[in-house]
Amino acid sequence: MSPRASMAKRVRCAIGWRPGVQKTHVSERRGTRMANSKPGRATLGRLAACAAATAIATACGGSSPPGDAFLTRAERTDYQETSSYADVVDFLQRAAASSPSVHYTTYGYTTEGRALPLAVVGDIPDPSPASVWLSGKTVVYLQGNIHAGEVCGKEALQMLLRDLLAGRHGQWHESMVLLIAPIYNADGNERVTLTNRGRQHGPFGGMGQRPNAQGYDLNRDHMKLESSEARSVARLFNVYDPHVAVDLHTTNGTQHAYHLT
Repeated sequence: MSPRASMAKRVRCAIGWRPGVQKTHVSERRGTRMANSKPGRATLGRLAACAAATAIATACGGSSPPGDAFLTRAERTDYQETSSYADVVDFLQRAAASSPSVHYTTYGYTTEGRALPLAVVGDIPDPSPASVWLSGKTVVYLQGNIHAGEVCGKEALQMLLRDLLAGRHGQWHESMVLLIAPIYNADGNERVTLTNRGRQHGPFGGMGQRPNAQGYDLNRDHMKLESSEARSVARLFNVYDPHVAVDLHTTNGTQHAYHLT
């Protein structure tokens, strides 16, 4: 057994897995999938660049909705407000109900008990890790809202999902399965004030806070795993084993070249 496989096995045994839809035992298929489908560094780099560029273009208004029902809260309020936890869950559930390629599930819970929503997008029968692995396709994890005041990634991922519902990027289904997690810091997202990011230019209805409900910066908890959120995403990585991960932050209000990084 390789060092990576051995470590993954120990972590899986230590923290387990409780997905929102079903628990599937597929460990015996892991080696075949990784041996046959692992892409090279150049391919991974292109995938990451493509995903980030698409999210940036989407956040800047590059999409056309398949109906007003799939406008985000930001769009409905002329970008004066950002999506709540309930908004995001409702958006993902309605997306799953409208397309056989979009599957809604959850991958854990926040400190305050909110289920963490996940949209699994691809030509697969269900959102289980088994179905994702057996597809033999590149698995791409897209995450937003690790810092809940940085709202752009959360909104962009909903818009990206809407683009997919409208038939855009159809070629992606040939080679990829997407794991879309727009609202990782769900507890922090609900603590809306106008002062959470004082230098950020909007939304003028306020935004969530940087830490989670425990006061932890979730972007600093991937080693200790002291938060429920970090343990949840660790379980997700252990069972889905994505090839590419894209974590969307916002740099509006600081000295950076891009608003969404």
